[in-house]
Amino acid sequence: MMGLRRLWTPVLISPAIVLLLVLGLWQGGVFHAVFGLKSFTVPLPTAILDGLPENGPVILRATWVSLTAALLGYTSGMTLGFAIGSLLVRFVPDLTPRFLPVLTATNSLPIVALAPLVALFTGDGIVLKVIVVTIMTAPIMTVYTVRGLREVEPTVLEMMASLEATPGQVYRMVQVRTALPFIFTALKSAVVLALIGTIVSEAVRGFEGLGFVIVTSMGSFKGPAAWLALIVISVIGIAWYVAVAVLERVVVPWEVTSRRHE
Repeated sequence: MMGLRRLWTPVLISPAIVLLLVLGLWQGGVFHAVFGLKSFTVPLPTAILDGLPENGPVILRATWVSLTAALLGYTSGMTLGFAIGSLLVRFVPDLTPRFLPVLTATNSLPIVALAPLVALFTGDGIVLKVIVVTIMTAPIMTVYTVRGLREVEPTVLEMMASLEATPGQVYRMVQVRTALPFIFTALKSAVVLALIGTIVSEAVRGFEGLGFVIVTSMGSFKGPAAWLALIVISVIGIAWYVAVAVLERVVVPWEVTSRRHE
């Protein structure tokens, strides 16, 4: 009973009410009347559902293609960012303040320009999307890793020094543990970047995937297929973010508890 009661909280009920309200106004044609939208560009929810038998298999195949590329690029970017951050803090700490601004500046690169440039060397396949996502996500992990590794209390470092701990032991036992909340913040923030990088790359220089489906469907006035792809992308993003958040509760439960008491 307690578990069911927790579901009836404003945090969960409010979004559900808003969603139902938006769907009702959308289905009632209110948005179309107010904003002058056409049904072939913004179909009604029922039209999207009616096109599910025809568009479902295409969207399913495209989802597998896009999700594979996004996950590979996300994993690559997170790993590379953590490695760069760790190397900076451990071996060249004096260069870190100069290097980080240059690295984070890569996030200002427009994807529509980055994807064609990378495609000159990789072609239009999955490698293109993985590299683009890696470039987009690695800097944010690097920044948060550096912040987390430097967050260790001086008294803790003094205690480890008194125990004659090696730099490697301090890194593994103290610094990485302290950096975990920052690392999970980067992991959650990079979910959106991974999806954006994948979808835009497919839309600009792709021949498969959800981004390609959206572009080709809108070009041929198949609004239900395009909007179904958009819905799938939204569901993937929400589910992915929730999965990382759940993993955070398992790995760093002390951080989640401290947030509740703030």
